[in-house]
Amino acid sequence: MNVVLSRWFYKLVASIFLPVLIVGIGLQSMSVITVYGQPNKRILLPGIVSELEKKQISIDFGDTSKKITPILRKAFSCHGAFRLSPPSKSQYVLRFTNSSGNQVEIAVLTGNPQKIVKILIASGSSGEEAILKGCDKVVNYFLKAPSFFAGKISYISNLSGHKEIYVSNALMTTSHPNTNFNKISFNASWDNKGNGLFFTSNRQLFNNIFYLNLTTRKISTIANYRGSNLSAVQNPRTNQLAMILSGKRNPDVWIAASPKSKPKQLTRNKSNESGPCWSSDGRRLIVTSDSRGKPQLYEVSLSTGILTKIPTNVSSHCVEASWNPLDPTRISFTAAVAGGFQIFEYNFMERRSKQLTKGSSHGLQSTWLNDGRHIIYTERTNKGATRLMIIDTELEGAQAKALHGSNFGNCSQASFFYSQ
Repeated sequence: MNVVLSRWFYKLVASIFLPVLIVGIGLQSMSVITVYGQPNKRILLPGIVSELEKKQISIDFGDTSKKITPILRKAFSCHGAFRLSPPSKSQYVLRFTNSSGNQVEIAVLTGNPQKIVKILIASGSSGEEAILKGCDKVVNYFLKAPSFFAGKISYISNLSGHKEIYVSNALMTTSHPNTNFNKISFNASWDNKGNGLFFTSNRQLFNNIFYLNLTTRKISTIANYRGSNLSAVQNPRTNQLAMILSGKRNPDVWIAASPKSKPKQLTRNKSNESGPCWSSDGRRLIVTSDSRGKPQLYEVSLSTGILTKIPTNVSSHCVEASWNPLDPTRISFTAAVAGGFQIFEYNFMERRSKQLTKGSSHGLQSTWLNDGRHIIYTERTNKGATRLMIIDTELEGAQAKALHGSNFGNCSQASFFYSQ
């Protein structure tokens, strides 16, 4: 009799609390529980949608050809605003089809049964470029904001055994070497038309600044002055070049009216300047300087050369600024913290910095993408291996993603260009 009462009591308790238990467990994670008294009966509880996932648009690619789904998966998983989901759980279906030649049609479907809510058309110089431009149009449709997929990257790789310049698309699904000097090339940066690259190399024994026209393949010498010729970055709005030249003394900022003009010295001090960075309107310039003993970021007056320190207030070592192309109140930079280097963002309006990258590996050499949302940077392990990473700066909790594997060699110093 006691056994019967005991069973009855447990069934009563289960009937009252089991629904609550199911709801409680389901809110935490995907779980499987066994119903009391029915060992063969199991209930699968749905997992909670995380705060990160709530902010993302869940998509799948329907019956899109499997030949192009790998590049689509890489693109949208890199963005942050989208989440790849099984068809049964996605909010939208993006169906990519080749409409004609180097053109794609993207049908955006939703609902049950599915209905087409938008048709997007994109074309490019190749099928791959058309797909990437189509991805940009999808982002613009959903977010009413620009996207970066159809952009291009220059970077340095030691794949050949020497540090050479490579150019790839924004996702690094295709890449090609553009120098073969068997020397050291570094500090490559796009001209403001995206037609070529300024870079520094010791291809002629000493470090000089050159320009590579990617159409004609012609290489021009920009600066081969006495001393070190370290870097050149072109003004986004004019033909001006900001260069770091040492001449007979320490490295200073020099400005040339055009790549063919003789530069004029802008800063005149006993400190070392490096890493010039233009604002998107071409009216402001940031450099790194050790004028106070350790490297910090300064805005340099284009008329007087006077340096004004930027109060990042996170480290005694702040370098490698990159200006947000859409929001002039934001820059990214590298700071030495906790025995390593990480990427930070500084906001001029709020006058404060926030850390963007973390972990045991170092974060260096950040560059903003054209959407003002994403950053590509160099990740360096403690053993010295490097690779290019992309991170979404707007989505709280977003994780950085690698753009390539070890078959690309050690990659670093990304420079990004997007043709408007």
